[in-house]
Amino acid sequence: MSVRCRQFAVLSVLSLCHFVDLSDAQVLSTIPHFEVASVKPCQGNREPLPGERKGDARQSSPNRLHLTCQTLRSLIQLAYVNYADSHFDPLASAPISGGPAWVATEQFQIDAQSDAPQQSEVMNGPMLRALLEERFGLVVRQDITETAIYALTVAKGAALRISPSIHNCVTIDPERPVPIEAGKPLPLVCGLSRVTNKGYDAVAVSMTRFAELLSDNADRKVIDRTRLSGEFDIHLNLTASDLGHPPAGASDDDQKLSRDPAEVFARVRGELQRLGLRIEASKGPTNTLFIEKAEKPSGN
Repeated sequence: MSVRCRQFAVLSVLSLCHFVDLSDAQVLSTIPHFEVASVKPCQGNREPLPGERKGDARQSSPNRLHLTCQTLRSLIQLAYVNYADSHFDPLASAPISGGPAWVATEQFQIDAQSDAPQQSEVMNGPMLRALLEERFGLVVRQDITETAIYALTVAKGAALRISPSIHNCVTIDPERPVPIEAGKPLPLVCGLSRVTNKGYDAVAVSMTRFAELLSDNADRKVIDRTRLSGEFDIHLNLTASDLGHPPAGASDDDQKLSRDPAEVFARVRGELQRLGLRIEASKGPTNTLFIEKAEKPSGN
């Protein structure tokens, strides 16, 4: 995600305006828009029906975007964070604050159609951002703040025990969800991690991506400072219980110990040391989003 542009509310427009000599009108004309769009509040803020998922690609098509009941904050996460650069990043995250209270509680369903086929990344990214700005009067500001983080580094004097990736994994494609077979382990997905009874595996990950994955098991963001390039297959001898997910039937004491954030992080840190890596407290930039303005959409 680029830090050169501070206003996310017009991210697609401003990032172009800074670097090419185009008028605002010319730039706006290059951004596809939905020809028809319906934005409706969900009755009773219901959860998706069985077989229906939020933003299910199976309910969308090359010229139609269908997003089931989601809060405006979730829609901002999707359009401004996961699809910030017009490509899908399932691990991207940014604290979102500001706006009226309803942005985190009231849910909306979106059905939108373009006059020509578009890539999923375009519909969920710049086209959805433009729709939210139009229908919700949305203005979102991006700030880069210096906060407490963990730095992932190579331990001095230690032997590095991580292997270049052999890419024995499936690639994420938003148009084609990864097939999941009942009773079988989840497939290994390139750029993501999986935990089985054999341990934790991150497959075909850059060190930047691995740091993002580690953030899920830390009390603050982890940033890569290893200076290692390429993609790696990384195995940690950690079970689901080690990572804070005790098995069903575990005693209360075992559950408490397993879920203790400090204990989980200590286990992760110990495994990283075994691989010749270390995590240390530091300071670093963090992307944050602030909702400056949001209004409930009028009737369609």
